[in-house]
Amino acid sequence: MKTGHIFFISGVAGAWKWTVIKKILEKNITNFELALSCKTRDFREGEKHGIDYNKLSISEFKKSIENGDFLEYNFVHNQNYYGTRYTDVIENGIEKGKIILKEMDILALPKLMSDRHDLKNNYTYIFLDLPIAKIKDRMLDRWDCVEWKDFENRLISARKESSLKNLADHVINADQSAEQVFEEVFNIISKKL
Repeated sequence: MKTGHIFFISGVAGAWKWTVIKKILEKNITNFELALSCKTRDFREGEKHGIDYNKLSISEFKKSIENGDFLEYNFVHNQNYYGTRYTDVIENGIEKGKIILKEMDILALPKLMSDRHDLKNNYTYIFLDLPIAKIKDRMLDRWDCVEWKDFENRLISARKESSLKNLADHVINADQSAEQVFEEVFNIISKKL
């Protein structure tokens, strides 16, 4: 069986990550599968466990770290843990020939690159870049209200994330329509396969 491939989709807050991933999945391409993140953050309105992500308590997440369950993880926006279970993308993913789509924080990429350099040929990392000045507008478009602390944390994270974008295989300007960003991402994926 041919080994599959992982497409990590990353970017600052409001860079169309989920919109792009959902549009790709809507194409119903054989063997494409979404690997859900594990997160400690509370659900937003309309989000559901096992559909949007797997909700873990902080103690459950830390136990999974101790057990070595995660391929990668990070403490995001100085608020919550996000991570990718090894079994979801490797054992139940690419080892079964699947093409995995996975949102991943670029701050976790350096550790993945150093700890699992053996996997480098099995993934493509795409970073959606958005100017810092545009983040607040996108956040306001997504939610009715944005708490100042949450906005500040996302700006701090965005600055750190943008400083690492040179590690990505591809950087896409997300300061354009969601459709344009999707087309560029899908073009990268299509050429890789």
